[in-house]
Amino acid sequence: MRSPVASRRLALVAAARSRRAEFLHVDPSKLRFSLGTSLGDLRIPVHIAPDAEAIVRGAAAELALLLSANHRFVPPDARDGLVMHEQYAALPAVLPRLGPTSGGAALREAATLGPALHPALTGGIVCAWMGPGGRGRSLTALFIEVLRRAFAEMATTPASEPTPLLVALALHAELAAAESLLGEALPAPPHDRYLRAAAGAGLWLAARTGMARAFRETGRPEDDPFLLEVEAVLSPGALVALRGVRSGGDTLYGVELTAGAPRGDELAAALAAGADPDTVVGSVAQALAVDEDGGRKAELAVVVAHLRDALTSAVVETEAAVGDRLGWLRELLAGPGALAAACAEEGGRRDLARRIDDTAAPGDAARLLAGAAQVLKEWRAREPSLAIGLDPGMARREYARAAGGYLADAALERLAGRARRATVARTGEEAEGGADAEWEAGRLYRVAVQGEILRVAQHQALGHLFTDVKDFTRRTALLGPAVMAEFLRSEFYRPILGAAKKFYTGMAHLSDRGGISVNNLLGDAISLSGDIEAMVGLAAEIRRLLAGYESRLRSEISRDAVARQIAAIEQRHAAGLAKVRGALALAKQELAGAAPGTPQHARAAARTAWLAAMEERLASERERALARARGEGLEAGVFVSFGAAPLVVIVDDD
Repeated sequence: MRSPVASRRLALVAAARSRRAEFLHVDPSKLRFSLGTSLGDLRIPVHIAPDAEAIVRGAAAELALLLSANHRFVPPDARDGLVMHEQYAALPAVLPRLGPTSGGAALREAATLGPALHPALTGGIVCAWMGPGGRGRSLTALFIEVLRRAFAEMATTPASEPTPLLVALALHAELAAAESLLGEALPAPPHDRYLRAAAGAGLWLAARTGMARAFRETGRPEDDPFLLEVEAVLSPGALVALRGVRSGGDTLYGVELTAGAPRGDELAAALAAGADPDTVVGSVAQALAVDEDGGRKAELAVVVAHLRDALTSAVVETEAAVGDRLGWLRELLAGPGALAAACAEEGGRRDLARRIDDTAAPGDAARLLAGAAQVLKEWRAREPSLAIGLDPGMARREYARAAGGYLADAALERLAGRARRATVARTGEEAEGGADAEWEAGRLYRVAVQGEILRVAQHQALGHLFTDVKDFTRRTALLGPAVMAEFLRSEFYRPILGAAKKFYTGMAHLSDRGGISVNNLLGDAISLSGDIEAMVGLAAEIRRLLAGYESRLRSEISRDAVARQIAAIEQRHAAGLAKVRGALALAKQELAGAAPGTPQHARAAARTAWLAAMEERLASERERALARARGEGLEAGVFVSFGAAPLVVIVDDD
């Protein structure tokens, strides 16, 4: 008996082994947009839009409520506490069936696979949740539609961007987030953990159904390398089993892994590094062969799995023929550990075999029930696997195959780690304008019910104007702090902003930045953006304002303040100039006394020229400092450029 999930995950690891260098490696050169300054710092911003998030989280909550409300092993008082949940009143009706109850081929296939993934995920629950009116149907449709658009966008990119892989990474992260938020829709411990694992299996089942439909529409073969990568990141183990192989009661890999996975971390790492899957499965079997306690648990798990498979088939056959006649057996199969507990002791096995013998069933169901009763009667505590026709070694190897599926999922998660870390979820609070503005600008991969994944932005070039006043602080410090602040407000910002308003053509109540907008006020500078013609016109107006500003500044400073400032400047420069002039006079004397053409004359000439340049520079600095102190020669710049719109980021820190 082999689990389709375990076999498939092992096949995916084998495919990764043959393409280790490329498998789940996101090449930045193929991306239409990414962040980060190096290959090791790759960041791909993604956003789950509110409509898609509502579908995922609504589907998860509805499935958890259906599981909690439709299993008798959940105590009535625990079910009563769920009535207040906002989705409880709108739950779809569930038929008490283990197998599929309605629907087309895809839904019936999902309902058949459900009980194999987790005992509590009955066909009746799957059909209600994924059928018409159920939110699981919307979840499946979301995967179909978004992946369909992702493949279409991939086909239009020159480098074949792996858009479907980015979408799968984002949606899988959202599934995991939704599964972790199910506390209000689940009963209290100890049943919450069991049903949480069932909900995780159901979420993966709906996603897998949608993914398979989207894959078929591409026309690619099933073994297409890229499709295998997309399938690999949609991990059932990450949603169900990897948190602890013994805690959820799931049968995801065909057998409940009650014996764990011997040397699990070591073997998962080996698989991720390229080890042969069959060799790893053999290593698990060898470890169980020498571990008496673990090997015995593995044998018991395999026998229970075979017995469950036979009883499940019998119930489904009976339901299809005569309806819900084996309700007691369905409840036994769905309950947490109920079948294993019934088989744990010889007395329990005899009672179960007797009850099965007393049950009437049609056709093949009767044969299956008779075979199950015979297994229970032939069960021996020391070698239970003989009852199903397997020697202990064969049973342990079968368990090892199931554990290998679990280890394959763990290995695939290791391989997907870099891609998952590179896919950074954005909330919209990281930049001005939110997620919609970032998406419209082509800087965000958005997963939504409608619309492009990455929008091809139509960038409208804008003019940028920057005005800066040089030595503003030094010049206005003469006025004092309060006067300086008032002067800045009245003579710099207010006139410039007033001039900018003449060019503003937007509508404030519509957040329309038509014409011109202010980016920032920087103390003694201002930055604006807008239409290039408006920027040029505003630049001319600002030059006129700055000329008036210079005159105003000169008149505001008192003569005494200017005199004191000039005296200080004269004193500061006098010593340096005197020293240089003295050295220059000596150099000139040395030059006059040296014979032309001699080394002494060349050195004196060079020294004289250098000192003369130094004197000129110091004198020029002195004159500029005196001009500034007198309020003359205001140095201000108005810079205009033309390019892409400014990007404003938000740094949120307390």
